Amino acid sequence: MPAGSSFLIKEGMLSNKIDLINLNDELFYSIGIRNQLLHAVHPLGWFRSIDLTIDNKSIPKKDCFFEIRGQWICFTKMHTITDIFWYIMEDARIYFRFKSMLASGSHNVECKITASTLEVGMQLDLAGKWPKRSQVVTQIVKL
Repeated sequence: MPAGSSFLIKEGMLSNKIDLINLNDELFYSIGIRNQLLHAVHPLGWFRSIDLTIDNKSIPKKDCFFEIRGQWICFTKMHTITDIFWYIMEDARIYFRFKSMLASGSHNVECKITASTLEVGMQLDLAGKWPKRSQVVTQIVKL
């Protein structure tokens, strides 16, 4: 990997289990995620996108949510968040809807995180002028 392209520590970032949760009569799957970013002093909008794949099936962003301290943010809106910070080693959760039920047992989760190369902590690249970089975090999880 070229120098400067790694911005997180992959090992242990995703939990090793998926939960099925009923929230207001709607079923969501949930997986824990821990902030192991090397540049952790950024608002959530520093993430230009997050893409979630379960067993090689992409989950639409509109069906994925990042939950931190009780606040739910849809993946489609994360890049706009300027006032919520995810602190180093802080746990959060990813919730997602899945068209079909996942079978009990092991599943492959891939989470592609794309962030701006703008490293000024309080500034976001809302105009999209800076290059982006991506890393994929993978985990075998059990339901």
